[in-house]
Amino acid sequence: MGTTPEISIVTPTLNSANTLEKVLQSVKRQSFPKRKIEVLIVDGGSTDNTIKIARRYRCKIIPNPKVGIMEAEQLGYLAAKGKYLVGLAPDEVLENPKSLELKYKAMKTHPQVKAVLPTGYKSPDDHHPINNYINEFGDPFSYFMYRDSKGYQYLSRNLEKKYGKFYEDQNCAVFSFINFRQLPLIELWAGGCMIDLAFVKSQLPQVQKDLHLIPLIFYLLIQKGSLLAVTKNDPTVHYSAGSIRKYLKKIRSRVEYNIFLTSMGKGGYSGRQHFDPPLMKFKKYLFVPYSFSLIFPLFDSLYLAWTRKTSIYLLHLFLCIYTSILIIYFFLIKSFNIGHSIKLYGH
Repeated sequence: MGTTPEISIVTPTLNSANTLEKVLQSVKRQSFPKRKIEVLIVDGGSTDNTIKIARRYRCKIIPNPKVGIMEAEQLGYLAAKGKYLVGLAPDEVLENPKSLELKYKAMKTHPQVKAVLPTGYKSPDDHHPINNYINEFGDPFSYFMYRDSKGYQYLSRNLEKKYGKFYEDQNCAVFSFINFRQLPLIELWAGGCMIDLAFVKSQLPQVQKDLHLIPLIFYLLIQKGSLLAVTKNDPTVHYSAGSIRKYLKKIRSRVEYNIFLTSMGKGGYSGRQHFDPPLMKFKKYLFVPYSFSLIFPLFDSLYLAWTRKTSIYLLHLFLCIYTSILIIYFFLIKSFNIGHSIKLYGH
């Protein structure tokens, strides 16, 4: 009889062979008992060596006939048998071999903590520098709306500045958002984040029925009075984009999915805005004027390049204009009901 896993790791894949081995190696190096970990690879029909790699590491492979990331997340959520669930994209590497142990301890030490973030994203040294921008802010629209950094040097510090620190020990910092209307941009289904899956399944039954709610679990947990922890010395290395061109395709997909309210859009900003206060819902309309003012995004570009000591952040101005043009373009297509086929994310 097999041992019931304590931690389920869910990784959606689609032709992810270039980075998947790094990811699974980082899981294999973990100090947490291997017999208490299950790794679920939810695959959308890979034609490269993704499945071969997954089998070599003895992962459980779950077919995802609908291919999409949201559908993969739902399949993983339903199949996971662990008490805790870790979302790990196929291009995210756990740098600290005690990463799972640290998050597990945070949950056990602080019973009100129902979700644990890693220290933040870290960009690989051998990858394109655009990853520094991506790993901090995701995209220029998210930076404009939230100004929340996910970088490992800034994440915990920024949360403390905005919300104060509820508690701290040698392994993690604990935060409470209960008395705040404006919540940070936090997605718990990637990055090596851990959630109390048993609590979510028992207290948030609506998540099981609606796949769009899975990326929004953080906001639902806050409504339940849950706390969030951020581990220390526990970055997740993210191989997000190999080039600026590939990143631009990802931005295009994000805009397209939100304008056309696809499953991924409903699980992204389009779904997240329902938890925002009224002023934030109005703020989104200011992004295009902000971008075309030139002076405001230029100021932010210079500020980011200066404080981060790297020139790649100077692209913020260009990325704002590019994103705004896409917003206008897709909005017009939708408004005039022009025929349009939606591509896979990043294609």
